[in-house]
Amino acid sequence: MLLKPQKTNVGDLLCVVIILMLVFVLAACSDEAAPVIDEPIIEIPTEPPQLNSATSFDGPLVKAGQQSVSRFIKNGIYSAAFEYANNFKEGVAEPAVSQDSANNNFSTTNTQESGVDEADRIEYDGNVLYLAAYPQWGEGGTYQSKVRVLERQNDFSLNAVSELPLVDKNSNIEGMYQHNDRLAVLSTNTQYYSIDTLSFASEPWAPNERKLSLDIYDTFVPSHPSSVSNIKIDGAMVSSRRIGDDLYLVTSYTAYLEGLNPNASTEQELLANYLTILNTPDSQLMPKIYLNGDQGTPLNSTEDCVIPAQATDKDGYAHLLTVSRINLTDPNDIQSSCISSVANMVYMSEANLYLSSSVDNHTVLHKVALDTDLTYQATGKVDGIIGWRGAPNLRLSEQDDNLRIVTSDYITGGPSHKLSILGQQGSELTILASLPNDTFPEPIGKPGEDIFAVRFFGDRGYIVTFERIDPLYVLDLANPNDPKVLGALEIPGFSSYLHPLNNGYLLGVGQQVNVNNISENGEVTAEPVTQEGMKISLFDVSDPAHPVEVNSIVKPSSYTPVEYDYRALSVLNNNGSYQFALPVESWNISSDEQTGFWAASNSLMLLEVDTTSNNPELIQRSEVRPDVNEQPYASGWQDRSIIHGDNVYYIHGNQVWHTTWAEDAAVFGPF
Repeated sequence: MLLKPQKTNVGDLLCVVIILMLVFVLAACSDEAAPVIDEPIIEIPTEPPQLNSATSFDGPLVKAGQQSVSRFIKNGIYSAAFEYANNFKEGVAEPAVSQDSANNNFSTTNTQESGVDEADRIEYDGNVLYLAAYPQWGEGGTYQSKVRVLERQNDFSLNAVSELPLVDKNSNIEGMYQHNDRLAVLSTNTQYYSIDTLSFASEPWAPNERKLSLDIYDTFVPSHPSSVSNIKIDGAMVSSRRIGDDLYLVTSYTAYLEGLNPNASTEQELLANYLTILNTPDSQLMPKIYLNGDQGTPLNSTEDCVIPAQATDKDGYAHLLTVSRINLTDPNDIQSSCISSVANMVYMSEANLYLSSSVDNHTVLHKVALDTDLTYQATGKVDGIIGWRGAPNLRLSEQDDNLRIVTSDYITGGPSHKLSILGQQGSELTILASLPNDTFPEPIGKPGEDIFAVRFFGDRGYIVTFERIDPLYVLDLANPNDPKVLGALEIPGFSSYLHPLNNGYLLGVGQQVNVNNISENGEVTAEPVTQEGMKISLFDVSDPAHPVEVNSIVKPSSYTPVEYDYRALSVLNNNGSYQFALPVESWNISSDEQTGFWAASNSLMLLEVDTTSNNPELIQRSEVRPDVNEQPYASGWQDRSIIHGDNVYYIHGNQVWHTTWAEDAAVFGPF
């Protein structure tokens, strides 16, 4: 039970309320950019309030003053408690260039934006590998989450020199950052792994007692890392990024209040709940931050939060998003801002952060500047929602302070897809242009096709749609007021992830399909189109009007985690000559004819392409196959790799293997 019952004397509470508190009202804003100034006093409630259902607004946000913000949040807590209790009773349960390691001789985390680092389960600085080991269960007991520290030797073997256990043994590591002898480890006190989505987005106001932990270590001496700071923040992890010394965290929080009766049904009981909420100090509405075990202080005050300008005194929303910036060199240097909204996706450029949520078949976007105060800037709305295939954040990209976004409408006879370009005008993100439009009315994708991949690279955009055959669309976005479709390519199969290469080339990672079930003219047949295995394609997009698939490599009955998590792809770019490493998991029938069970096979595929040659071609150099039979079973969905010159590390489960780029090279390990 999330709300704790307690007897409440209504008469006593009425007296306390009359004596101790002011009564608030949220006046509607006549000027969308101006804060509410007049906050007239209303009578003490003597009956349960009739509030609107908690919802996420789609208009601009404002700083409305302490009393108005307090009432808005408290109204939301009341609505949430009432609706949650009813649901419980009824049984309802529920720039754009990718960062390649051109300046190093080793690969780093594959990210969406150059200069904007993303958390991962491995960090490597050329000499030390930090590996977030996740929990495993076996005959020997439980293997708890921890960070393994492995130092590279002269022969490129690895030596485990230390371990960093988590303070909370039941926590999971969300990801890590390594920068300038600082290792930042993010963990949560629930068995939950965040990939830029909220598992509870359908009920974001459900009370919770989650905490996010940030442990910062000094790793100047890898064998003896020393703790610099332990920081805890109330709430759940939404996403994180790092720019230079600054770590940015987006967390989600709903106040947990003692003394509420979750079974309230009579007017007296409901009023008692509401008065208890009204009598709660504002400081208890805010998430706290705990530095090195202290008692905690609120991250923000209520007057620092922004709430919808459209809200009335009958509206409320209990859910808070906090954007925090923590300096890894000086962890006491912390700045945060507060937004009463919900987000299920985060995109961040080097200048701004965007929070996204779906409201009534629309995507609502809130823009926050990465300035000194993390200032809320503007809100916008586009038709459709951000899809769930691939990495949703790749559907957004900012260039020259304009936001490009691709959304899909699955309700009005779709799916139908739209590209929108938004620019900030005051406190609103307004649509500058979109595709399709009157000049280019052709739909994005054929009838019935969904979007499987989106990627923006500078002035170009690429969209892959698929139902029976893969059209790759090339977009011209040089003029934000006049986007165009330049060309399209149709081939069997589809790409779930697109990676930019130098000299007009593009790498696609996805699945091959059964071409025998596709007619020559592409018309729908009675036979279903089936996925046949992993497909890696090299595209020549130097002539955008006529994109070409140069060649492809197909591995039957296999998939790669790169299809849905681009951090699993390792890339080393040496002036246009590329090396790629990507994990592969195949499922094959056991050779034991009597059992005939399906068995997993895990490997690491090594590919290369030289885009500077006269005839670039995607080449499979080798496939690393370590013996993992003696290890506890682990799926390949969190497999990673590192390319360091001609050396390669393959991370499967919580173990590491080492090999070289040469064909049929020996594999050493596990370390």
